[in-house]
Amino acid sequence: MPRHRLLRHLQSLFRVEPGRPALWAGIRAAVATALPLCLSFLLTVPAAGWAGLTALLVTLADKGGSYRVRARVMGVVTVLGALVGMLAAPAGQTYTVDATLLFLGVTAANFARCYGETAGSVGGQLAVIFVVSLGAPAASPREALLRGAALLLGGLWAMALSLLLWPLRPYRPARRAVAEVYAGLAAAAEELRGATLEGATPDAWAEGLKRHARIRPDIERARGVLAATRRGRPDESRRGEHLLVLVELAEPMVALLSALAEAMQVVGRDPHLQATRERVARLCEAFAAMDLWVARALRQERNEGMRAPPRLALKPRRRRQPARMAAPSVRHTTEGPLSTHVATLLDRLREYAGVAHETASGLLFGDPVSPRGRGTVGGPQEAPGRSVWQPLRDHLHRDSVVLRHALRTGMVATAALGLTRALQVGDAHWVSLVVISILQPYAGSTEERVLQRTLGTLVGASLAALIATTVHTPPLMIGVISVMTAVSVTLLPLNFGAFQVLLTPDYLLMATLSSGDWTVASQRSLGVLIAGALALLGSWTLWPSPERRRFPDAAATALRADGKYLQQLATHRSGTEPEVNEERRRLDQSLLEAESSFQRLMTEYRGPPQHLEPGMALLTYARRFALAVTALGTGRFEGRTTSVLPQQLAQRASDSLELLARALQERREPPPLPALALPRTSDDPVLGALLERVPRQLGILHGAVARISEDPSLR
Repeated sequence: MPRHRLLRHLQSLFRVEPGRPALWAGIRAAVATALPLCLSFLLTVPAAGWAGLTALLVTLADKGGSYRVRARVMGVVTVLGALVGMLAAPAGQTYTVDATLLFLGVTAANFARCYGETAGSVGGQLAVIFVVSLGAPAASPREALLRGAALLLGGLWAMALSLLLWPLRPYRPARRAVAEVYAGLAAAAEELRGATLEGATPDAWAEGLKRHARIRPDIERARGVLAATRRGRPDESRRGEHLLVLVELAEPMVALLSALAEAMQVVGRDPHLQATRERVARLCEAFAAMDLWVARALRQERNEGMRAPPRLALKPRRRRQPARMAAPSVRHTTEGPLSTHVATLLDRLREYAGVAHETASGLLFGDPVSPRGRGTVGGPQEAPGRSVWQPLRDHLHRDSVVLRHALRTGMVATAALGLTRALQVGDAHWVSLVVISILQPYAGSTEERVLQRTLGTLVGASLAALIATTVHTPPLMIGVISVMTAVSVTLLPLNFGAFQVLLTPDYLLMATLSSGDWTVASQRSLGVLIAGALALLGSWTLWPSPERRRFPDAAATALRADGKYLQQLATHRSGTEPEVNEERRRLDQSLLEAESSFQRLMTEYRGPPQHLEPGMALLTYARRFALAVTALGTGRFEGRTTSVLPQQLAQRASDSLELLARALQERREPPPLPALALPRTSDDPVLGALLERVPRQLGILHGAVARISEDPSLR
């Protein structure tokens, strides 16, 4: 492994993510795990110790969200975990049966990823239960039944603890998800205010606009949580309707902030536009205060103690500036030249802030949704029905990343079982379990996980061996397991490596309690090294699919989405119409997927880091192009009958993006782009500058695609 890749993986191992420790989640996981273990000891029923395993795994399967979704995910892990654990218990008597079941079970569990990341996580939890049960064969059918019952009771206990023993507020997850969106909007507005007053550099503007784009995943998550919460609750539709209006309002407000940022980047430090900068800064300050008020109202859930919302953001413009006053001659007026484009953005931002205030207030006091709220956003878009078998059919082909990963994991786990038995390494199923936890769908992620898992497991196994040789009574052992569970889950949001180091002794010490063998924890280090080596070998040799082959296709999809978004804006009079919003949503998703692909490419790239610059430039300017187009579309003012984006210009620019996308997919140099004739926009310098960016950014994208085609390492 090249040195710079090793350094990147080491940096990821010690990187602390932003956020706060999940203290209460850690305490809850400790209680869920410790109680079944205590009952097993007090009742002298060793099989009851299996309940601690499912209690821990079901607790870890709780990723948050609506109570309906959480209950469904945890229930699947509970029921299927008990079933697979019971069926695997009597099966591991001979190597042939053991290896066959291991391959089939692990492959099927990992193929569940075709239904999404949540299903993939559930499959991983089930694979752990299956392999652990397979590695501890039951002596009789009665023992297998007891194991299944213990697994079921442990999962039910974890579900009751998570869903019932805490206050059941169905809309709390949705309120918190929407509150995160408004907190992000407030941060974006405050950042825009500072950049406007300071006259930020182009690089600083680009970084700020990139952070605006990061609000998109929060909006999608809030949509998903709210949709799952509202489903089947017609009697609570008023509260859900308020939340729906708030989450749908966030979509145009992100677009308006991005458009305003693009416009103020054009304004820069021009002394003639000082009045524009000050007005934008004042509105951004009030808008940020309003968003924070909405976020606080959503989190507080009660109207007691809530301060009145800021009023400046709600002050409407009584009269729209006449078009004749927007002529260039206003440069020398006392008020200063407030561009019609910027004035329109400010008006719309005030309007949306007012609707957000009315809606949040109605949610606090139980009032119905205001007419403005009903008129501003449409109803929820229901996704068309889809066959439950369709994801399976979609991934049953040789190029499917999910199918390759499932087969790779099953084959390497089975090979690990055979090799460790041939080498007579103790507890061969432990090595297969480590292989399952290490292997990822992508090579770079697998290398990073190998380093994390190997170092974490070696440290954790050493810690477990030390504990096992010094603590010889079950009560003390249960206490140690509880403390480590609490600390590991608490640190999970901050650092996966620390979570891994402390969670490994949990599995080892629970195995010690179940088997009664106090030396089992000291036999795992060699198995971890074997698992890491086999995982790397399998990732490099079994259907390798390097990210450098997938990144051009992902980038091409993003460029095509740019072109479709441009055409939608050219054919509609407003940049906030539902069709345009939906196309912008698809574009954001395509850009996020391309950026994720590039991040994976960086982790597995073997060449000099500077060779990745064309890919980085391509993504940067694909997003800047989208933001410039958003600024043009969102800045249309009412009463204009002609489009800011002529359809001929939009069609030619979209054709240019299609040429670049096709060149990326075919791994060849792109042809020269046709010249674009820009319309005259002398009446609005901001719109004129934004239009000039279209051909310039297309030229930069063309250069990035050309450099990618010249570098064989990215083809």
